[in-house]
Amino acid sequence: MPEDGQHPGALRILVVDDNRDAATALSILLELEGHRTRTAHNGLEAVREASRERYDAVMLDLGMPIMDGFQAAAVLRQLWPAPLLIACTAWDDAGTRSRTSDLGFSVHLTKPVPLEVLKAALRRVGPAAKARSGSGGR
Repeated sequence: MPEDGQHPGALRILVVDDNRDAATALSILLELEGHRTRTAHNGLEAVREASRERYDAVMLDLGMPIMDGFQAAAVLRQLWPAPLLIACTAWDDAGTRSRTSDLGFSVHLTKPVPLEVLKAALRRVGPAAKARSGSGGR
């Protein structure tokens, strides 16, 4: 285990959802799995937070006020290094899936996300997120 006591597969994840309870619950769940998290409640907050702090991944709800998840994703993709984007939304139609794919989301999760599906998605994107952000030794 690393010196800081962090789980070796841990990611720094920004959880973005306008439903504060949902954001908090997902953040707690991710922390119980060994990840480090912060929350934001709209796309603009997410962009501001991700511009201040480096994240391996950003879990974005898509339908949010002020700046939706699609708009936030377009801005977050411009950061260097860009965090991996994970859609976490109730929207599961083909058009939305196509749009998230076109915007460079690595994963499209549909709420409510079963714990095993969430864990599998994070195992899949974890190594890529660490490599992109350079946070393997942080």
